[in-house]
Amino acid sequence: MPHRIAADKERGRGERRNGELDYREGGQEQSTQQEDGIVSQRSVFAAIVATLFIRIASRISFVILSFYLGAHFASATIVVMVLETFYLSELVFAPLVGSLSDRLGRKPFLLLAPVLACVASCCMLLAARLFPHPNAEEINLKLVMLLLIILVGRLLEGASSGMNVPATLGYITDATVGSARLRARVVTAFEIVTVGGLVLAIPLGGKISSTFDTWGFLVVIVIYLVTLVIIVLGVDESMQRQTTLWREKDAYKRPGRSLLEGLAVIRHKRIYTFLPAWFCVNALVGAWTVLITIMLSYPNPAADQRQPGQLLYGGFSRMSASLWVGLFALLFLLGMGLWILFLPRLRRTTVMLIGLGGLALMIISLSVINSLGENPRAVPTTELPIIMVMLLLTGLGVLLLSGFTPASLTQMGAIAETLHGQRGAVMGLYSVVLAIGQLLGATIGGFFVDLCGFYGLMLFSVLMGLASLCSVLYMRSHAHDQLAANAPSLPLG
Repeated sequence: MPHRIAADKERGRGERRNGELDYREGGQEQSTQQEDGIVSQRSVFAAIVATLFIRIASRISFVILSFYLGAHFASATIVVMVLETFYLSELVFAPLVGSLSDRLGRKPFLLLAPVLACVASCCMLLAARLFPHPNAEEINLKLVMLLLIILVGRLLEGASSGMNVPATLGYITDATVGSARLRARVVTAFEIVTVGGLVLAIPLGGKISSTFDTWGFLVVIVIYLVTLVIIVLGVDESMQRQTTLWREKDAYKRPGRSLLEGLAVIRHKRIYTFLPAWFCVNALVGAWTVLITIMLSYPNPAADQRQPGQLLYGGFSRMSASLWVGLFALLFLLGMGLWILFLPRLRRTTVMLIGLGGLALMIISLSVINSLGENPRAVPTTELPIIMVMLLLTGLGVLLLSGFTPASLTQMGAIAETLHGQRGAVMGLYSVVLAIGQLLGATIGGFFVDLCGFYGLMLFSVLMGLASLCSVLYMRSHAHDQLAANAPSLPLG
């Protein structure tokens, strides 16, 4: 008995020391309540399923809108600039929501995300039905109104994503505290449903667009409503309210300070040295997912006149373009599932370097394919064996590249766990860089496409891959990827 009492006292002193450390490291008073609630597997599963449905609906909306705009605007840069306003609002809301969710909880923002997305889809449907055949050659009041309504819709969709992603990633971090292996599995599941939504939505969006035209936005609205029901009934809050933080003089009570708090975590060295790699990869994702479907489906003979001698620039139908992109997205999804077996056993930078090697293989093989004909109907039969070999190499590259994203999420999750009371802020910053990367990647990539067609996209990919490689090599040389899930709080600078 005396030994048990002494042990209890020692645990009490350790808990007080941990509390004092949290106070000093976080720079703010911590509640005496436990921050992390008990989250059931059912609740985590419901949050992942809700993410899947949101991704499917968002991408279907994107596909319908991109086909609608692509049919009336010749410039890839203009189309991309309209589509990518999505990331402007995500850029603003992600750090704000990430920080606020550390104090208000994750579920309020998970609920608000599909509501905003429903309103956004209504805006898109309204714009498309009011102006079914806009004249992009003449700037007039109708064209301005069309672009304004679409702009509002895309900004609302971006705000929805800016609420869902950091809240969900914060939720996952809460649910996997203390277990790097479990976190690797759950964040990989998050990425699988994210890419799975893309896989399902691209061909499904193409089919919906071909069948219902812009009335397909009604399907999107229904999916968002189903998502809302899943969150209401299936997702439990992962945090307890911390009432001690909400005092009259508390600076975190103001949203502006919450936004600054969400961005301030970039000061941690392991974060700011990793973000260039994450930025560049997301720039590639933004450019590829937005531009490839648009490029493939450019109508001929206009496409051949703009960029002659490029097989992957124009000439594909909407459905075939969607199916090809969806096929490789499915392969990417399969690759992430396979990486679950290896990710816990390898250094994170090792997985990232393998992924960048896969990117190089994709760039080379797709460039070779692009050089083998004018358009799909004009490919000589003698070139078909070469195309098949290059497609197999491209598929291998996709499988290798698919490990980069779950490795990145695992890295940020490990960092976030060490920052008590700032997990949502860290994952919100992760979303900010994702948004900036995809926004700038699609916009700058569109400029490269306008200049050099498909080769322009490959050149842009080379530049982003090299920049990401430099960041990953720096992380590896300083062992930033060997941070354990239960490591002590990180110092600034």
